[in-house]
Amino acid sequence: GETVFSKEAVQQFLRSLFFERLEKERANFFRILLLVLAAAVFSNFAEVFENSQIGEVSFYMVYLLLFTILMNSYQQLGVSLGKQLEWMTQFMKGLAPAYFVAVSAASGAVTASVFYQGVLLLVWLVEWLLLTLILPGANLYVLLCMVNHLSKEDMLSKMAELLKTMINWSLKTMLGAVLGLQAVRGLVAPAMDAIKRTALGRTAGAIPAVGNAVNAVTELILAGALLVKNCLGAMAVVVLLLAGAGPVIHYGLLSLSFRFLGAVAQSVSDKRIVGCLGTMGEGCALLLRIMLTAEILCVLT
Repeated sequence: GETVFSKEAVQQFLRSLFFERLEKERANFFRILLLVLAAAVFSNFAEVFENSQIGEVSFYMVYLLLFTILMNSYQQLGVSLGKQLEWMTQFMKGLAPAYFVAVSAASGAVTASVFYQGVLLLVWLVEWLLLTLILPGANLYVLLCMVNHLSKEDMLSKMAELLKTMINWSLKTMLGAVLGLQAVRGLVAPAMDAIKRTALGRTAGAIPAVGNAVNAVTELILAGALLVKNCLGAMAVVVLLLAGAGPVIHYGLLSLSFRFLGAVAQSVSDKRIVGCLGTMGEGCALLLRIMLTAEILCVLT
């Protein structure tokens, strides 16, 4: 209510959503472009020097500078993603008590108790896996790939591929486990509460004179509670989607930008520089996959 809803305000919001984070990366992109051009010069004109080692040493100096800039940038992206995951976890822990009070009124105490305990355990487990294992694994994958490109020989690519495969399988396993748990709970707990509500309604309906009125009031209360529960759940989903929109767009645009820079540099620069830029694009895509998986898990829960 403090911001005037206008066309300019919407445009400013969309601009900040899509481009504000990229503008902070502008200086890094400029440095990376200069280093790519310098590496191209040293790579293509190394034979001009009488001693080729001069060109090689110059190239390694440029590569190490590029390596330092990219790893520092990727580490900052990982820290930002970790903070976002922690915020989502705290939001889910704060939402659970209020939401499952509404579930208890709308669906029944059994459904609420089963979901409440399961959700708290699930949120803690997902947070621990993502922050302790998967996110550091993504950092290690990018580090191994960039170190591998430092040498002309391929020595660490298989190890990096194994690590990436383990990360992807872990994310898919977490998603499948949450879907399976939701299916089991959806089949068992609501059925028990439905049986209790049916028995209660029939008992109340059998009371002489006031049975029909009790049934009508009970149905009205249950319908109102169900509406409150659904609105609260929809609000939580909207909040999660809005909170994750910025990081998702940021990681996606960064991944495309580094891949585009690598594609442009391929015709003029050394293949190790191109591989380094491609690795950065794959690393941003991996962060994007982690963020999307966390969003989907929270929404499903």
